[in-house]
Amino acid sequence: MCANKPRKGWTSVGLFAALATAITLLFGSVAFAHSGLGAASPGPGAVVGGEITTIQLRYNRTMTDPDGSVTDPNGEIVGSTFTQDGNLRVIVSLDAPLSVPGQYAVRHISTDVEDDDRVEAAYLFTFDPTAPPPQLEIIADDDGFPWVWVIVGVGGLVIAVLTWRLATSMQRARDSAPAA
Repeated sequence: MCANKPRKGWTSVGLFAALATAITLLFGSVAFAHSGLGAASPGPGAVVGGEITTIQLRYNRTMTDPDGSVTDPNGEIVGSTFTQDGNLRVIVSLDAPLSVPGQYAVRHISTDVEDDDRVEAAYLFTFDPTAPPPQLEIIADDDGFPWVWVIVGVGGLVIAVLTWRLATSMQRARDSAPAA
């Protein structure tokens, strides 16, 4: 009969592990389901020059209701208009060409048509009048493997195993303690 106790305990742990894995995969896919920027000109981290009067944003899913801002190196908001130009593309028209060298921040907000979520993100690029003009840069998909959820799932499994071991140890201690 003692030989069956650990087997029952490991069955519970196995069921818990299966449940934790299912939950991890379910929430992992939901957490990374939001759309993002698929390409931009100037792109994130780019060093660009020339006369820049527009910024182009291309999303990887259908977006609507674009908005945002462009901030210059001095922290001042650059006058700009965000205009939808197709399902995936937004054109940011600047009121005047960029003139202050340094790092610019592009903050963009839009609504994902598929799930109606408002998506907000930002990136930086550097304006250097002597650099070449911007080109459309493809942005790598950052939805990679959901490592955070794997770590959470494994951590939950470790906690469950340790809790089970503690509970069985305490039960054995109670069973072997002399009656008072």
